[in-house]
Amino acid sequence: MTPTQLTPQEKDYLFDLQGYRVIDQALTPVQVAKINEWIDRQPQVPAGNWLGHVEVHSYQGNDGVNYQNVIEGGKVFEELIDSPAWIEEVRRYVEGDNPGLSINEAFLNVRGQGGFIGVHSGGHVASFIQSVRHLTGKWMVGQVNILMALNDIGPGDGATVVIPGSHKSHEIHPLLASGGHVAYRNDVAASEAMGATEVHLKAGQAIMFTDAITHGSSPRVNPGQRRIMVYRYSPSSLIPRFNYIPSDELLARLTPVQKAMVQPVPPRMNPERPLSGAR
Repeated sequence: MTPTQLTPQEKDYLFDLQGYRVIDQALTPVQVAKINEWIDRQPQVPAGNWLGHVEVHSYQGNDGVNYQNVIEGGKVFEELIDSPAWIEEVRRYVEGDNPGLSINEAFLNVRGQGGFIGVHSGGHVASFIQSVRHLTGKWMVGQVNILMALNDIGPGDGATVVIPGSHKSHEIHPLLASGGHVAYRNDVAASEAMGATEVHLKAGQAIMFTDAITHGSSPRVNPGQRRIMVYRYSPSSLIPRFNYIPSDELLARLTPVQKAMVQPVPPRMNPERPLSGAR
């Protein structure tokens, strides 16, 4: 059964059971083309530089180039903030009895040969973002990630790796319990982890997963690039991961619904105080 043939109940069951599921046709071919054209236009600059309001970034050096705060990159990125392909499901999983959804992080990643992300997260992590609850018929998921494929990602392409069901596990994954010390992440490629499952995607597909699932990626061994984009959604009560302050230009273009997710709590201070001095 393909992702588009699943009933709402089947989608919920798979997400609850596995901690992830694939969304078919998450992006249109036009959106995929526009985003890839945007990537091709960007100058090659090291991490720490800014391209307008988009920051060039790397988590650990071997994970490729991240374009952080990519929602500032143009209309195609803005329209995905509340994409109908996933937003209602994300809202239902995250909000619970506390309405309000926010973009915790939005970035685009380009990775060449050799790059990967180490195995991290899991049900053992005591963090609200890592929480997954489903009580009295209502969900409370601390963070739901939408990872979108911008090109085909198959064997050898550095696919995303998940360990199904690990978001519910109280046991620590062996790779995260080295020497008796519990860790959030191990910089071993996630494909080396016991129970690892590679998720292969076609361009335009996405994987929706709770950040609590133990995950990472395989090393890319094929020539070329792996291109993906991730939008992370959390309750509006949580501060964004990097606390990017949206530009006035972006806020002016967004719909009220989008604006509420990008800036759920607007800065409040003496208007004579420069924003650069805010803490």
